[in-house]
Amino acid sequence: MNAPATALQVLRPCPTCGADGAVDLPDYHRDAWRMGQCGACGLVYLLNPPGYEALVEDFAWEKTWATEKAARLEARPLMQRADLATRWRHKIGRKPDAVRYAEWFGSGNLLNVGCSSAAVQYPGFTQYGIEISADLAAKADENLKPNGGYCVHGPGSEAIRAFPDAMFDGVILRSYLEHEAHPRPVLEHVARILKPGGRAYVRVPNFNSLGRYVFGRNWVGFRYPDHVQYFTLATLRDLAARTGFAVRLLNPLRHPLDDNINALFERVPA
Repeated sequence: MNAPATALQVLRPCPTCGADGAVDLPDYHRDAWRMGQCGACGLVYLLNPPGYEALVEDFAWEKTWATEKAARLEARPLMQRADLATRWRHKIGRKPDAVRYAEWFGSGNLLNVGCSSAAVQYPGFTQYGIEISADLAAKADENLKPNGGYCVHGPGSEAIRAFPDAMFDGVILRSYLEHEAHPRPVLEHVARILKPGGRAYVRVPNFNSLGRYVFGRNWVGFRYPDHVQYFTLATLRDLAARTGFAVRLLNPLRHPLDDNINALFERVPA
C-alpha cells in the first residue's frame, strides 16, 4: 500500500502532550507509515497519519480491518487462526451492553462517538451520535430521531462542539480514540458536555497486551493507517489526567492478556 497524497509530510507532534521529536520505532513502520514514541509522555503514535478525508474514503475501518486480517493470516496462519477461533475468550463474564450502560450511566442522554448506523437502541436512554461517514451518519439520524435523538456528521473533534454543556449522562468512546488524530480536545469537550457525575466509557487497543508481544507486527491491534495512536494503561491515564478525568479499569484481572483496555473515565472534582 502506498501512502496517499493526503498523508502528512511533516511529522506531527505528540497528540497527548504536544512534544516534538518522537523516537522512531522502525520495527512498527509499514510502507510509508512511520510509528514513533513520544520521549516526553511515552505515547506510541503514527507520525504521519492521513487526513480525515482519506480516513473516510480510502482507509475506512471496514476496509483496513479486512486488509489487516488477511495480512496477519498470511504471515502466521496457524497462530492467527487459533487466535481468531478463540476470540470468544474476551467476552467471558462480560454483561450485555444495555446492562453495562444502565449500570454505568443510569438513564438519560447518551452520546455515542463513532456510532456507525446507531442500529441498537438502549432502554432508558435518549441516544445521540457522531459519525464521520456521511452514509452511516444519515442512517444513524434515521434510527435516532424517532426516539428523540439525532446524529451529527463530521470528525469527532469538530462535531462534538455542537452539543451544549452538561447535556449527557454518559458518553461512549468505544474503539474511537485510536482513530482520532486529536484525542485531547475531544476529551476536553467530553468533560464539558457531561453532567456532574457523568462518565465516559473508553475502549482502545492495549499496546502492552501479551498478544502484541507474541505477534509483534502481526498483532490484531495494528491497523495502518487508521489507528493513529496506541495506548498503554499508563499513557491512557496520562491523557485522561490532562483532560480532567480519572481512569477506572474495568478489566483489571484480564488486562495483561486482553488486546483492549476497557475503562470508565470519571470527572476529577475541580
